Amino acid sequence: MVIIPGTDMYIGLCGSDGKPDPVPENAVFLDQIHSNRIVIDPGGGESADGMIMGRRHGIPALRVADCLPVFALWDDCIGAAHAGWRGLASGIVENLITAVDQPLRWLITGPCICGECYVVGDEVREAVLSGDPAGESGHPSGRLDLRKSAFRRARRVCSEEFRLIDIDECTFESFSLHSFRRDGTEERNFIWLAEIERDEHIRQLNSEIKCNSPERRKN
Repeated sequence: MVIIPGTDMYIGLCGSDGKPDPVPENAVFLDQIHSNRIVIDPGGGESADGMIMGRRHGIPALRVADCLPVFALWDDCIGAAHAGWRGLASGIVENLITAVDQPLRWLITGPCICGECYVVGDEVREAVLSGDPAGESGHPSGRLDLRKSAFRRARRVCSEEFRLIDIDECTFESFSLHSFRRDGTEERNFIWLAEIERDEHIRQLNSEIKCNSPERRKN
């Protein structure tokens, strides 16, 4: 569990044996299709890769193996997006952030395959680079850095300062997390953004996570 500072919200994660947070019964999952589609107040099962809902109206949750989970927190809304290379290339992060007409307070990213481990072909790489503010210079040779590309895309479209929590763990390298690239598994990590229940045991201190306020992007 990772607490969002100054809020009553937390990020929960259920992977393999090393990540044992229980998935909430009322977590809302989508039918993820590697798209850039955002749905508002979903009931669950919609074909999309992002969702926005009012505070305390639901728990946005994602299924991920190596793709990047992204969560957003505004004053009155919360959101989530499943950002694989297809979704990232087609603007899922930008669509999530611009879907709400309020200042973005927090952007939270969860575990995904890291830039050093994510080896891709030229066609996939070019699809992501074409919309990345840093272009080729933002990624290792022959690889993709989903996490850093998502940060840059968020900064480009967000006009206000926002704070960042980066759960910087590589699914390919961590055997406490499921990874399709490593194992070819059909198992998925579950990650969600929810309100804290006061009797929950806090497994991870805020001092143990990377928490930054990214600089506003300069033209």
